[in-house]
Amino acid sequence: MAQSAQAMTQGSAAGAMGGGGMPEQGRLGALIAEYLGPNALRQLGLIIGLAAAVAAGVGLFLWAQEPVHRALFADLPAEDVAAVQQALDGAGIPYRNGPGGSIEVPAGQLDQARLMLAEQGLPNAGGVGFESLRQDQGFGTSRFMENARFQRALETELARTITSLDAVGEARVHLAIPERSVFLRDRQAPRASVTVGLHQGRSLSDRQVNAIAQMVASAVPDLALENVAVVDQRGRLLTDMGGDEGMQGSGEQLAMRQRIEDAYARRIQDLLTPIVGEGNVRAEVSARLDFSEVESTEEIYDPESQVLRSEQTQEQRSQRGQGAMGIPGALTNQPPGAGELEDPAGDAAAAGEAGAEEEGEASESEVVDATSSATRNFEINRTVRHVRTPSGGIQRLSVAVLLDQPTTTNEEGETVAAPFEPERLEEITALVREAVGFDAERGDSVNVVSTEFQPLEAPEPAPTPFWEQPWLWQGGKLLLAALLGLLLIVMVLRPLVNGLLGRDRRSRELAVARHQARQEGEEGAETDPNRQLTGPDSQPRQLPGSSRNYEEQLQAAREVVNKEPALAANVVKGWLARGDA
Repeated sequence: MAQSAQAMTQGSAAGAMGGGGMPEQGRLGALIAEYLGPNALRQLGLIIGLAAAVAAGVGLFLWAQEPVHRALFADLPAEDVAAVQQALDGAGIPYRNGPGGSIEVPAGQLDQARLMLAEQGLPNAGGVGFESLRQDQGFGTSRFMENARFQRALETELARTITSLDAVGEARVHLAIPERSVFLRDRQAPRASVTVGLHQGRSLSDRQVNAIAQMVASAVPDLALENVAVVDQRGRLLTDMGGDEGMQGSGEQLAMRQRIEDAYARRIQDLLTPIVGEGNVRAEVSARLDFSEVESTEEIYDPESQVLRSEQTQEQRSQRGQGAMGIPGALTNQPPGAGELEDPAGDAAAAGEAGAEEEGEASESEVVDATSSATRNFEINRTVRHVRTPSGGIQRLSVAVLLDQPTTTNEEGETVAAPFEPERLEEITALVREAVGFDAERGDSVNVVSTEFQPLEAPEPAPTPFWEQPWLWQGGKLLLAALLGLLLIVMVLRPLVNGLLGRDRRSRELAVARHQARQEGEEGAETDPNRQLTGPDSQPRQLPGSSRNYEEQLQAAREVVNKEPALAANVVKGWLARGDA
């Protein structure tokens, strides 16, 4: 039955192609035209689909092999992007550029890249400093642009200097410098604001904040220290902008107290660490300070050390003696004689004799009044003392020292505690007292206790959620790629390949069948022009011969299929059986 169907098909094909006795080249062209004619678009679509499937498979494989990328930095300026890329190239870390100036690296190398860039101070995000002034500003640049460019460069340089501090990760400086005026009353003082971004877990001391403010104030002419504001990334004001003086004083007192306590605690730990070992001593000091200021003036006299500086004695006497004697007239009014130099010793003797005579005469005379006075000036030792006691004096110290008990190994090999001997604790207590300047009159107290320290367990870092693990994303990509590849093979590649191979096989078989049918048709045209096909009932079926045209043969085949589907099914089965063979 199958052979009869094959003969029918071959005869139809031979009648269609070889009816006119075409030459060999014409037959080949007709075969190609029939192969590509009605099914050319289908063949082209199959080829394009196959190429697209192969390209999709290759792209899927490359996508699965590519690691998961995470953003390293985002919103970087162009100069920082170039610097970061150069550093990543030097370290051999792959990267790719993302949108908006972002740089992405593989998730497994994200931490390594950040540490490497942090060591190199990247990204600095500091803008352009004084190096911009080396560039040609161009002819005709206004003074305003020159001042603005210089101010921007100065802000950048100050920000770079502040960023060099260990605790500061990034910094920005804004300067408000007013225009100079020729009128003094119209002049305004410049101001500055500094924003610092601190590293996690780091802080700035008051001294460091003051140093930042002093540096900015020194870099800008006429900028006062109180006009510099320093703010951290959380919006906290780190400088005092002329607030409450009472609160300012309290803060300074508290800071001074903490500095004193920390200094004493460090002194104790440095003293005892060589004795008990590193990490085996804890010291806490509480200081009570006197912040009152006392000013006194003291003046002391020493009467025992008096010295006679000057003495003045005055004596006055009034007496009545005999009256004036002599002859009145010119004789008694004569001037005294010329003076003569006499011997002092003789004068003294003469004076003594004269005095004796005068006393004798005085005694004979009648005394009326006698007055005498004496004045003596003494120098006394005097001490003037001006005392001003500064604030912050220590009123009392309370010291607590905790020592870790030493350990030893017993006979069983177990590690057991070996407490300090009382004498040893007394020696350590004496050392602590000497280190802090113990004063019993001041009420100081020192306590040294030995106990067993509990081991400090390092806190475990918070586990990364499993949905953020790089291996999960990478494994998901591989699994998805495998599924898509399998679907691509089953649903696209396999049908395309089977279609192409089946079409080629059927085309070859059809060409061979047509060639055989053409030969058989030429031979049978002389003997039996009418071909017969045996049906399911073993009755021959009359088919159109090769003399009929293609349309008549096709119409006859359609009638056979419509009227006798079993016969057509047998023909198709024969084709399939021959194709499997």
